[in-house]
Amino acid sequence: MSTSGGFGGAGGALEGLLRQAQEQQRRLADLQQRRADLRVPGESPDGLVRVVVDGEMKVGDIEIDARAMRLDSYSLAESLQAAIDAAYAAFGERQQELLTETLGGSELVRRAQEGTLTPDEWFRQFGVDLSDPFRGARR
Repeated sequence: MSTSGGFGGAGGALEGLLRQAQEQQRRLADLQQRRADLRVPGESPDGLVRVVVDGEMKVGDIEIDARAMRLDSYSLAESLQAAIDAAYAAFGERQQELLTETLGGSELVRRAQEGTLTPDEWFRQFGVDLSDPFRGARR
């Protein structure tokens, strides 16, 4: 029994489009959850300071090696900043990987970040042609 409400093939096409949109919504929710769950470490070049950046991009889990206590305050601050910078850089790389997995290609990721990716292009990546509302009606 069809739930198209008397629209024949058009109802099936709309149902198919709705299912595909729901799948994209699920994929994006999964991406958001995976990003929220990230915990990315960073370490200073001298190995004296280690930090972790979480999915909210907050610095936490700061570990300072006992040998760092021999450093002057300026050098310790530099080591701490280097560890934080390394963690943020690693976070950015991991986030890029997650986007690439979700979008299916680094070119799409680049264009999405630039804001030049259109909805039509996004859906086309997953086999959906938004310009043909009756594509599901033809079988």
